[in-house]
Amino acid sequence: MQTFLELTAKYIYEKYKENISELCIVLPSRRASFFFKNALAQAATEPIWSPEVSSMEDFICKMAKVDVVEPINLQLELYDLMREQDPKLDFDQFVTWAGTLLDDFSRIDQNLVETRKLFDYLSEAKALERWEPRNLGWTMSPAMRKYFSLWENIEKTYHNLQKHLNKNKQAYTGMAFRKVANEIDAIVQESTCHQFIFIGLNALTKSEEKIIKALLRHNKAEVLFDSDDFYMEENTANRAGSFLRKYKNGWKLPEWRWQQNMLLTDEKKINVIGVANASMQGKLAGQLLQEIREQDKHAQVAIVLPDETLLLPVLHSIPDDVPNYNVTMGLSFKGTPLFNLVDLLFDVHLTGVTQLQDTGYKVYQYHHLSVSKLLTHPFIRRYELYLNEQADQAEFHGLIQQVLDTIVSENKVLITAQELLELGKHHPLFETLFRTWRDCDDIIMAMYDLIELLRQVYTHGHNTIETEYLYTFYTIVKRLDTIFDCREQKISVRSFRKFLYELITQQRLPFSGEPISDVQIMGMLETRALDFENLIILSVNENTLPAPKKHNSLMPYDVLKEFGLPTYAETEGAMAYNFYRLLQRAKRVNLLYVLPSDTYGSGEKSRFILQLQNDLALRNSNITFRDLTAIVEQKDTKAYDEDIVIEKDTATLEQIKRDLQRGLYPSSLNTYINCSLKYYFSRIAKMQEVDEVEEQVDSAQFGTVVHQVLEDFFKPYEQSGQPIVAESIDQMLLELPKQVKMAFDHTTRGATTERGMNYLLLKVAIEVLQKYLNTLKNSSELPLYILRLEDSLTAKLPVQLNDELLEVTIAGKADRIDMTGHEVRVIDYKTGKVEANKLRVKTDDLRAPSSKTKDFDKPRQLWLYQYILQRQLREAPQTIVGNHPLDPATIAAKSGIISFRNIDENVLSSEFNFVGEDGQPKDFIVASEELLRSIVQDMLNPAEPIRKTKDLEVCQWCPYKGICAR
Repeated sequence: MQTFLELTAKYIYEKYKENISELCIVLPSRRASFFFKNALAQAATEPIWSPEVSSMEDFICKMAKVDVVEPINLQLELYDLMREQDPKLDFDQFVTWAGTLLDDFSRIDQNLVETRKLFDYLSEAKALERWEPRNLGWTMSPAMRKYFSLWENIEKTYHNLQKHLNKNKQAYTGMAFRKVANEIDAIVQESTCHQFIFIGLNALTKSEEKIIKALLRHNKAEVLFDSDDFYMEENTANRAGSFLRKYKNGWKLPEWRWQQNMLLTDEKKINVIGVANASMQGKLAGQLLQEIREQDKHAQVAIVLPDETLLLPVLHSIPDDVPNYNVTMGLSFKGTPLFNLVDLLFDVHLTGVTQLQDTGYKVYQYHHLSVSKLLTHPFIRRYELYLNEQADQAEFHGLIQQVLDTIVSENKVLITAQELLELGKHHPLFETLFRTWRDCDDIIMAMYDLIELLRQVYTHGHNTIETEYLYTFYTIVKRLDTIFDCREQKISVRSFRKFLYELITQQRLPFSGEPISDVQIMGMLETRALDFENLIILSVNENTLPAPKKHNSLMPYDVLKEFGLPTYAETEGAMAYNFYRLLQRAKRVNLLYVLPSDTYGSGEKSRFILQLQNDLALRNSNITFRDLTAIVEQKDTKAYDEDIVIEKDTATLEQIKRDLQRGLYPSSLNTYINCSLKYYFSRIAKMQEVDEVEEQVDSAQFGTVVHQVLEDFFKPYEQSGQPIVAESIDQMLLELPKQVKMAFDHTTRGATTERGMNYLLLKVAIEVLQKYLNTLKNSSELPLYILRLEDSLTAKLPVQLNDELLEVTIAGKADRIDMTGHEVRVIDYKTGKVEANKLRVKTDDLRAPSSKTKDFDKPRQLWLYQYILQRQLREAPQTIVGNHPLDPATIAAKSGIISFRNIDENVLSSEFNFVGEDGQPKDFIVASEELLRSIVQDMLNPAEPIRKTKDLEVCQWCPYKGICAR
């Protein structure tokens, strides 16, 4: 295959052999320039002095003889000039659109727009005239007047900026293009170039067109295009040739070089391959590269990435037997872990920063999520490991984890900078991360300190890539430090971040490689003027290739069209040309795209694929077009048993026995009956859920608040032995709002109750407790004696296990034990809704698991409470009733639930009527002990293994469902 650059190199060498060193050759990019030099060296039959070869932008900047100013410096200059027109201009607002405005200025100049006419067109009078002539007399809104006054200021600023830059022999890119275009005739006379040769250009700006036409007019230029009949046909709808057709028809060149007919005649194999997700493309690209190299070890392959974020997945998928490859695009610094760390650092400071009028920024509180994310970043974790290895830093060992644990244990939703510094013992890392940022000087100092701290970690050992990250980031910070050092205007945190991220976006970490190796990994723009027999193009999806229709201009669309400025239509045309030109000489093409998902509009095939399928492939019979879908094939499969079975060996049985001796509580009994595996995880393996900071009061905390308020109210009556009467409840109702607020603050700690959902839950708690106290006041329960609060009840139960007698502790923690009349009750508070009919169950159901439709957990709890209470009243009544002069034989022991969402029902209870085989009632205690012994024997039966429940409804809120793959 003869590439386009080989064709041009051979043509130029043969035609200009005598003067070849005096040529000035211009190509679309620096990458194309390098490949051309190589092609020219191969075309030359004898040693030659190389001509001057450069990209278009480098060529223009050299001809203009000016220094191109960096965008950040330019924005600061622009701000000073705009302040002359509008002294009240806010810098933070200015930086949000300054970059776009400078791009507009550059496009205006590159396209030689008459600025007087343009700004006149944007003026108030002309706009009203276009919109509706009769509206000229109408009064405009203040916002609209501000908009037009802005354009008046911009016009003056544009001219002042031009004067300022000209005076210092400086320019921005577009200004350099206009300067060369306006002075091209004089430049030609002074130039020492024998001939200017432009190769492989497309989508030229007006200034580029003017420069080339002037050189042609002086017989000092030759233009070599790369075009194909397919998109050069007259009246075709294909945008790929829109620019070249215009040049061919309008420039009147002596000869159009070159137009070939490869797309419609050459033999090609085109595979369109759909993949399930974006990252899978990298793996597939590696496999396709492997297949191509198996057929031809020296095949020239280009892996083209329209989406640069796929670079690392592709690099990780390159086969090991590829000896070398060249990455032309470089790794975006924005995709590195270090950028993620910097981003998290700004997130901490910007979510906890408030701007004051004159004194800059003052940190008041940071959000716990931002702090936690920052302190758990891999770079910080790696620093913690390094710190723990330093013998002379023993006081700081484990410091970062200690701080994270404190934030959780104290539920610090918002935490001040000072608190963080104190928790971090003022270690340099904490000073660096959380010291208050007032302006850009503080930020730059923090960045330098952070780089130095991490440098200590990564300069030891083989951490080449991390060291490269740090060095690159240091150069970026140093540039900003130089730019802002002499500024009187103090840059805010938010504005500094914009400038920093702008530099980071432009920064690439270069890869070292053989520039002309057989395998090239490049971006779409870098393929201009280059050809490869084998192509693997990724992300051939709409909104990636071509890019989405974005309006990146401050000027309205109609203004861009009126003055011939580029819009997304021109961008799409240029991208279409790059795509089809790349296909012209290719023999094997693999186009990868992401398949559609459930999200609307995602994974849509690029229009380029549809055009190939429904146009080009139908017109060229030599094209083999295949539409494929990639699937994941698992070669080594392992059998997976979806059930988790734990046999009750001797060790496990001993652990269960110890747990039963400590106490069989209603919660653990319910857990075992519903799912023995959950019981094992929680009670035997002691697998606890990870604590987290709770910003919003959850159901458990809400219940704790309600429990706490009632305990605080009833505690004095427990201690004094006095009954609660109606007057007592009146006093409680007066103190209720204050008491609930205190309980909320104590329970939630860092979570504020001043606003949001927590404020609403505070009001709900007050209302719920008001309703309960009023219900109690008007009930027949008064006078009510409080016997015990938040206390444990226990009863020993001997269970025979073969030759062993195990003493099991049946236990429960009662929210309240009270007495009304001759009835002693164990009361359990429930903040959820409980209905009386759900508590009426058969005694046989007490050992049955709960389900979606049947809840046996609460009746089982009441049964155990009632059993323990009756045992204690029978064996040691004074431990329950104390000094009350009651005959134990007359006391009725009951258990009940108070449901705060069903408060009208008051105390809900359940009847447990055990009957024998003869149908006669059985003694409650005797029957309960028989049932309990049976359950305990099942728990300790080695023949019944521990396994997960088959009822998936039980798993819905289980913390261990991830382990069980449910």
